[in-house]
Amino acid sequence: MSRSVTQRERRTYFNNPLVEESLRHLPAALNHPRSTDFRDYLVQHLHHNSHSTRLKAAEYISIRFAKDGAINLALAAAIKKFGDSPIGREIFYFEFLQAIPMLQEIAIRWLAELPPAGVPRSSLISFLDTRLGGRSSDKVASSAVQAFKLLGRVRVPKPAFYIPVRPVPPPEAFLYILARHYPEPTMVRLETFAGENIIRAMLWPSACIPGLLKAAESAGHVSKISQLDQYHQFTLSGTGEERMRLLLGDALPAPKRPPEPLVTILRESDSHATEFVPANVAEESLPMAAQSADQLNLFKGSVDQSTRPGKAKRRKIHAS
Repeated sequence: MSRSVTQRERRTYFNNPLVEESLRHLPAALNHPRSTDFRDYLVQHLHHNSHSTRLKAAEYISIRFAKDGAINLALAAAIKKFGDSPIGREIFYFEFLQAIPMLQEIAIRWLAELPPAGVPRSSLISFLDTRLGGRSSDKVASSAVQAFKLLGRVRVPKPAFYIPVRPVPPPEAFLYILARHYPEPTMVRLETFAGENIIRAMLWPSACIPGLLKAAESAGHVSKISQLDQYHQFTLSGTGEERMRLLLGDALPAPKRPPEPLVTILRESDSHATEFVPANVAEESLPMAAQSADQLNLFKGSVDQSTRPGKAKRRKIHAS
C-alpha cells in the first residue's frame, strides 16, 4: 500500500510536476469523478512502463486535483473544452498553483519578484533554503522550474539562469479564474484583485487587467465597471457556478439533483401489492377522492424517517 501525501508535505515539498500527463488525462475525470476511480483509470492509461511508476504518478495527479475525494470537474471540463492550448494551460496553471502550496509560494515570493533581466539558479536555491532548511532544495527547485517552463512563466536562455515571463492571459482563462476565485456575486476593487496572492502568482502585467475586465463585461461575467477618482472597481454577475456554466456550456456536467424520496403505496385492489415510487409521482397517482388536504398530508408522511435508509413504513390509504 502506498503512503498518502500529508498536508505538511504539500506545503513544504514539490516533486514530479506531471504537467503533460495531467493535461492529457484530466478530461477523463468527467467519467471518473471520484479520486480513487480516477487514480485507477490513470494507472491503466498513463504511458509509463512500470506499474509502480504509473501508480505513483496516478496518485500524485488524483490527489492534486481532488477535494474530499471529489475531482475538480470544472478543471476537467475546461481542459476538455479548450484542450492543450494557451487557454487550457493558463487555466491549468491557476489550478496547479492552488493544488500545490509550495509552488504557489515560490511563484509569489520569488518568481513574481524577479527583475526582468533574470537571475541565476543560486537565487532560487537560496530562497528555498530559508524555507526548507536545506532539505531537498535542489529537487524542489528543479521541479518548480520545470513546471514554470512548461506553463510559460520562465525562460532559460542559458543553463541555470531564469528570466520571468509575464503573459497576458486569454480572455477565456481570465473568465474561468474569476468564476473560481469569486464563487459569489460581489464587488471587487481593482487594486484588491491585483494584490491577491494567487493573482500575483499568475504574473499577469497589471496594465492588461482593465482590458480583460472589459472583455468580461462584454461576455456577461461582469455587470458593472466603475472608475471614480482613485477608485476602480468591478461587480461580478451571478454566482461563480453560473458564470462557469456560461463559459463552459455543455462541457461542464449538470449538477446532480438529489433523488426523490420514495414512499410506499398499498393499493386497495391487492393488499399484498406494494409499490415504491417517488413522492411527486405518488402524489399524482392518488385517487382523486383521496386527495383531500388531510389525506394528502397523511400520504406525504408515509415515509418513516426513523427507519433505515431505503426502508419505508407502509401505510394504507383509504379513499373516502
